[in-house]
Amino acid sequence: MLILDPIRPETPAALASSALIRALDMGALWQACAALVSRVLPCHSCSLMFDIDGYEPQQGRHFIAEPQAHAMPVTSLAVSAPYLAAHPQVRWYTFSQIALQDERAAARLRAQNPAPGWREFIHLAFWNDSRLDAVLSIRIRADHTRLSDADTAFLGDLHPLLDASLKRVRTLESERVRHRAFETLLHRLPLATAVVDERLTPLYLSNEARRICQRWSDTTPLGRRLPDTIEQGLRQAMRTPGAWPDQALGDSRLVQLRHPRLDLRMRIEVSAPLELSSHRAHHILTFAPDTAPDPSAMHALPLLQRLSPSERRVAALIGEGLRNADIAARLCRSPKTVESQISAIYRKLDVSSRAQLVRLLS
Repeated sequence: MLILDPIRPETPAALASSALIRALDMGALWQACAALVSRVLPCHSCSLMFDIDGYEPQQGRHFIAEPQAHAMPVTSLAVSAPYLAAHPQVRWYTFSQIALQDERAAARLRAQNPAPGWREFIHLAFWNDSRLDAVLSIRIRADHTRLSDADTAFLGDLHPLLDASLKRVRTLESERVRHRAFETLLHRLPLATAVVDERLTPLYLSNEARRICQRWSDTTPLGRRLPDTIEQGLRQAMRTPGAWPDQALGDSRLVQLRHPRLDLRMRIEVSAPLELSSHRAHHILTFAPDTAPDPSAMHALPLLQRLSPSERRVAALIGEGLRNADIAARLCRSPKTVESQISAIYRKLDVSSRAQLVRLLS
């Protein structure tokens, strides 16, 4: 018969370790790390220094267990830089080890902080191949002259745990930067696009797509879903054989929608499924107004050919009655850029006012 001991409540140290594993950004990682170190070790203070360039940390996080007037955060690796250079990829070391090999180490420590309030530090070093990536500096309280076997075992366990957490957070931060850069790029382009999952829930809406969806939402504030008029039309198309893109064919399909109450029509190009997830299909939706060309405006085409594509877009928005500030916001450009483009449009079309431009193109 198998008998299990009662499950014991998690200790504060175990909870802190769990928080370190779950951390998704540097702030959460440091909060969990400081809580774990201060609960297990006789810690006076600790610092995580990272983005290290030539043994000079560019960023850091700091924790002081018992704040005092003379307690200062450590923001430099000047004391240990020669030791690190002589011992590439060392995993952890102490000030005592440095002082045994470097007679100037104590002088560098006093120059950095004449009255630190501690006598010994432990550094856990984290490397990216041969480059020093981060250092966790733990200063031990002055009343503790040696670490126990349990403390040493804890440091041995902490290094791989923190190393893995740092790599995970760095990867996530890099992905977030790439995602923000991608969204910024798309927002600057006048493209009406959206990325939706198989339930038609938007993962992303460009500014132009958001503007179109707002018009189709009967002035109801746009939420986290597509407007009902668009979603229902797409769902009906999904039920129509051959109307929805097939992954095997790898092509796109066109869905034509008409607003049930407003005089609005639209074509939506639905891409073939994207390989973003192994268990859920995603599609790119490209929105385009479905309107027939106005015969009265055909004479304006030769005039528009004098303008660049960007200037044509500005001219079209002037024709819609938008002011300079609105045009700048719509196209994600600065007001000065829009003013410069309007001046170029006036010059190329030989007009001197908005009214003349609208009459010329109408």
